[in-house]
Amino acid sequence: MKLLLEITIKSKTEMHNFGIQLAKLFSLNDLITFDGDLGVGKTFLCKSIINYLSKINEVVSPTFNIVQTYPLQKDEEIWHCDFYRINNFEEVEEIGVFEDFKKKIILLEWPKFKFELSEYHPLNINIEIISNNQSSLSEFRKISLSGSKKWDNEIKNLHNFLAL
Repeated sequence: MKLLLEITIKSKTEMHNFGIQLAKLFSLNDLITFDGDLGVGKTFLCKSIINYLSKINEVVSPTFNIVQTYPLQKDEEIWHCDFYRINNFEEVEEIGVFEDFKKKIILLEWPKFKFELSEYHPLNINIEIISNNQSSLSEFRKISLSGSKKWDNEIKNLHNFLAL
């Protein structure tokens, strides 16, 4: 995995717009992982992506269900997963997260089992709260995207977002 992009997000509006820009890059058979502390905006970013791709406004966090699915076309879906309470990869296999992977886009919060997930060539998104010059309490976020060569060209398209 190599670092592909780092960006500073300064507001919820910017985070939402960044989610839309990301969503434009995704297609079936993509795994996107979201890492960071509680409350940094992983679910918020996922909701922006799901809203854009599925046109569904009511997006529910998968924290307690582990998986929420949203239809795209025909038998294609977005799977929004939260592995916070998953203890081993066998549980992931029992749920069937990667079955019919070619018909899914998977957004995965709390991506444990990095070794097992690496075979799916994920785009890894890490979100951190950062302080700005005015205050140590900030809504600013540093977002770091890393992934395999598969994502190199796709992420280059995001550089246009930096100019906004």
